[in-house]
Amino acid sequence: MSSRRRQSPMISSPAKQRNRAPNNPPTRPIRNRLPCFLKPGAAVEISTSEGDYRGSWFPGKLLTLPSSDKDSSKCQVEYATMSEVGDGSKLLREFVHVDHLRPRPPPMSEKERKRDIAVGEDVDAYYNDVWWEGTVTEVCSDGKFSVFFRASREQIQFRRDELRFHREWVNDTWKPPLDETEEEEEEEEESEEEDEVDDDTEDKEYLVPQVDPETTRAIAKEMFSNGTVVEVSSDEEGFVGCWFAARIVERIGEDKYMIEYKDLREDNGVEPLKEEADFLHIRPPPPSDEDLDFSVGDKIDAFYNDGWWVGEVMESVKDGSVGIFFRESREKMRFGRQGLRLHKEWVNGTWELPLKKGEMKRTKKLPCERNVRPKIATDKQYFSIGTPVEVGSIEEGFEDSWFLAKLVEYRGTDKCLVEYDKLKDEDGKEPLREEVNVFQIRPQPLEMVMVNPFEKLDKVNALYNDGWWIGVVKKVLAKSSYLVHFSRTDEMLKFHHSQLRLHEEWVDGKWIASSKCQTA
Repeated sequence: MSSRRRQSPMISSPAKQRNRAPNNPPTRPIRNRLPCFLKPGAAVEISTSEGDYRGSWFPGKLLTLPSSDKDSSKCQVEYATMSEVGDGSKLLREFVHVDHLRPRPPPMSEKERKRDIAVGEDVDAYYNDVWWEGTVTEVCSDGKFSVFFRASREQIQFRRDELRFHREWVNDTWKPPLDETEEEEEEEEESEEEDEVDDDTEDKEYLVPQVDPETTRAIAKEMFSNGTVVEVSSDEEGFVGCWFAARIVERIGEDKYMIEYKDLREDNGVEPLKEEADFLHIRPPPPSDEDLDFSVGDKIDAFYNDGWWVGEVMESVKDGSVGIFFRESREKMRFGRQGLRLHKEWVNGTWELPLKKGEMKRTKKLPCERNVRPKIATDKQYFSIGTPVEVGSIEEGFEDSWFLAKLVEYRGTDKCLVEYDKLKDEDGKEPLREEVNVFQIRPQPLEMVMVNPFEKLDKVNALYNDGWWIGVVKKVLAKSSYLVHFSRTDEMLKFHHSQLRLHEEWVDGKWIASSKCQTA
């Protein structure tokens, strides 16, 4: 197979690559550098690089540490649920690389057991005596969950007690942490009332709509002429998600407009503020809903400090006022009915009400029999020869990455040949061609642009060295930039808004949106 001209954001140097030993052996015993959890008799979980078992963790215990007179990078383990071939009474023992071991996670806390599992959530599912990494795609009416496994492209139903929230063991710690989340640690000095508000609203996340930029551009050209009344949003820190009333002064080029705000003023405090805004940050004023009553949990816009700010209804008071919680600032305020409106999103020329994550899935009446989807026949029907696709890698160090390619031909029932768009062959001139499993390919997602900026904890794909890599927004920076965290190696890189897209999974011929991560 040809060598790949690409670089993983997960691996900044060869020394950080799993299972790749340095050219010169260490001069001191490996035991001095062993993780603290590796002790004889310790309960561990064991992974493997075998293709059929990628993304799985086997329970077991550690028997012996690496020794200087043997393989200095391997420990002997005993599996808790696997037996020797030909002798079912004897538990399997073998030597495994230290990089394939981690401590066994403690049982879920009471808080985690009570927490809802949402569509798009990353979980580990216990199946055939092994924990498998997957993503929740359906919440069934009888309380079961459909879980999609990226490595095998299979989908299976599980009970709640057969799932646990997915974590990575990185640098001798669990990511996300087992105890309090980073947000809870930062906010531990907040008032008890605000903590209760946060607990009540943590599972009321909403899907962030995506738009077709070409459609939105065409609609803007048709609707926005000089003098048109509009609303304008900003990516500026502290103003994300807020909309201000304005009017179009003139069009500037293909994508931008000079706008004049209705309530914001220049530095002199007299003249209306004027500035440029692109078409993705401009929309018409939403339709009125004066006769609508608000309910607890509704997502609304509240008019405050000359702009419309997104919040959630926490309570209604007899005097007609409404208690609103603003998640970004963690403030709770009361407003009269005249200062509120139901939150709506302007998507491809139509107004849409916010859709809670998992809402559509929960309303479907689906049978929850446990069965495995026949992956090969299902996958093939979507892709004809020449179809643009994305290819997921199962190569060590390139997991959770997708590369643009086209389908060249099928080879047998479960293989196909692809030609990459950006990756080159060994000569550096011809496009790289490679034989891959059918379950490794998926269609290229439609090019979408987020109307609103990404938020902290959004699960995203980051474009890096010709591939899309799965990560989580760790911090929102100025000038439409973000710090993205890659959990496998605990590394963080900076990306511009244009280099990110919301993470989705291709399951049974449709895209499944990912839920927010629970912690940064």
